[in-house]
Amino acid sequence: METSSYFSVLQRRWPLVLACLAIGLLAGFILTPSDPKGTGNQWTSSVNVVPAPNSAKEFNLAPVQLMTDGGEVARRVAKRLNNPDPAVLASKVTSQLNPDLGLVQISGKAPTRKAAEDLATAWAQETVSAFADSQRRTRQGQADSMTAQLDKLKTDIDGLEKSTTNAPVGKKATLQAEFDAKRGQYTTLVGQQQELVNPLNDPKVEVMDGLKSTPDSTTSILAPTSRPLRIALAAALGLALGLIAALMVDRMDVRLRGRIQLEDAFGLPVIAEVPRATRRQRAGHAVLVAGRPDSPVAEAYRTLRSALLLSGPPGLAYRLGGTDPRQTRGTSMPVRRISDPAPVILVVSPRPGDGRTSTVANLAAALAEAGRSVLVLDCDFRNPATHLYLGAKPGKGMSEVLLAEQEIDLGDVVRGTNIPNVRVITAGAPAAYPAALLLRAGEVVQRARHHADVVLVDSAPLLYANDTNDLVQHVDAMLVVARSGNLTADQASRVGELLTRTGVPIAGVTLLGVDPTRSMGGGLKRGPRTGTVGRMGAGASLVLRGRSAEPTPDADEDAERPAPSWAKRGELTEGEPESTASGRGAHRADPIDSAEDSDSGFRIQSAAERALHNGSGDGAHLGPHFDTWSTVELGSEDR
Repeated sequence: METSSYFSVLQRRWPLVLACLAIGLLAGFILTPSDPKGTGNQWTSSVNVVPAPNSAKEFNLAPVQLMTDGGEVARRVAKRLNNPDPAVLASKVTSQLNPDLGLVQISGKAPTRKAAEDLATAWAQETVSAFADSQRRTRQGQADSMTAQLDKLKTDIDGLEKSTTNAPVGKKATLQAEFDAKRGQYTTLVGQQQELVNPLNDPKVEVMDGLKSTPDSTTSILAPTSRPLRIALAAALGLALGLIAALMVDRMDVRLRGRIQLEDAFGLPVIAEVPRATRRQRAGHAVLVAGRPDSPVAEAYRTLRSALLLSGPPGLAYRLGGTDPRQTRGTSMPVRRISDPAPVILVVSPRPGDGRTSTVANLAAALAEAGRSVLVLDCDFRNPATHLYLGAKPGKGMSEVLLAEQEIDLGDVVRGTNIPNVRVITAGAPAAYPAALLLRAGEVVQRARHHADVVLVDSAPLLYANDTNDLVQHVDAMLVVARSGNLTADQASRVGELLTRTGVPIAGVTLLGVDPTRSMGGGLKRGPRTGTVGRMGAGASLVLRGRSAEPTPDADEDAERPAPSWAKRGELTEGEPESTASGRGAHRADPIDSAEDSDSGFRIQSAAERALHNGSGDGAHLGPHFDTWSTVELGSEDR
């Protein structure tokens, strides 16, 4: 896939890319905390709490660990570090008792090394302080509890002392022994109380030197701690996913977009490619051939006109005059007698929104530029819009003519337009049963042949209504209009089969909304096909006979591509029966000159070619090359 193809995909799928980008931004904003410094990358700092040197050897550190995990230490650290949530701090700190080494290890985690070290150090110091305060309160309580016992012993001692003094000699020894025992207990208890009251005798712990800090080993990719940077990364991820989604959706898109795709699917040649028009150009149902004659879209419709003049019905290349076209070999331009019926071209499209009606209006303007008088018949009774493009006034139209019990003169319903030499018969009043109107369509079409040089018929979409099947038997040729990206291969194949069964000559397919980037370099290769078929371009309706063409020696690798299906089944044999002047083949009875193609062995026959050999006439608008490219699009409202 070439680089230009990727840009073409992005041009078509930009809403999907923007949607994924917006989702990425929204997810990054919602999922990223307002203070992302508390998450993401982690440092772990560890510090040990050990007994003080003057503490007893049998010092139990279990109360120290309990104190570390308690809420008192968390509250003290939160106050010290100005953190309003002690529970968040407690979730970042762990403690581990190691009886063999006689220490309690306190570990703190934080996004930065300094924050982790400050947290671990503060937690250890507050543990030591809280433990000391706890021990002081406990020992002071024990000392206070001894006061009552000491008071009782003091009272007993004073009583024994008096009793001993006044006791007879026989009991004096007994009372003296009891007095000494009580006094000993009192002295011991006073010593214990003094030891408990003295803070220097409290069990103590201290923070051991040797703070250790290590980055979290489980974090292989360090995320940024800045919230704007995190959101930017989320947006980049969303954009990448959008690009991938756009490419995948484009790959799975089965709609036809390129010339080669349509030719293979329809089994018909693409004789003109109309580029996309801008939104401003599409506004107001504008006919660009008349309103913007220098635009690429107008040039594309002139290409379509040239293709039809070269390869369409023979009478299309004749000007209206008073002589027999078969007797005008020496004149500058073939003419037809005023009594000869004009050719009728039916413009069809597979689906709504293909740009059929806009093509009718622009083609009519292009034919009028070439000196033809054009009459447009709006036979789309379900959604008529031809009058909007041509600027015709409302009034009686085709529905009144077809429903009238008595014949209505077409001159009474033919209306002028904003385009010189172009007139129109509008669809008329809405009908309850549009399909029933076309039962008398043949008679009206035959009468319309004598009101202009060319008759263009607009019809309903082929795959959505049966109107085209009722009209096709009364016309000389059909022109298929399809929009790039509006049709699948199955639908195009079905349309090709339906049109081929009618037996009416098909001028070819007009492709609207062409993307120049995709068509020329977007993966749809364009190049010569096998034999002369690839070089014929717009002249796809030329009659081919003779043997198959061999590839030229200088053909590139694209020449190995087999001829499309329309070229294979489009071969006609000599001796085709001629039709009468009153039927749809009235203009195919003229003699046809043949020319030998020296490169391939094909014999190309065309009545229009004979007309061009006889003089200049409309030669300024004709040429062998019919490809045109631009960067604008016809809108979806164009029918």
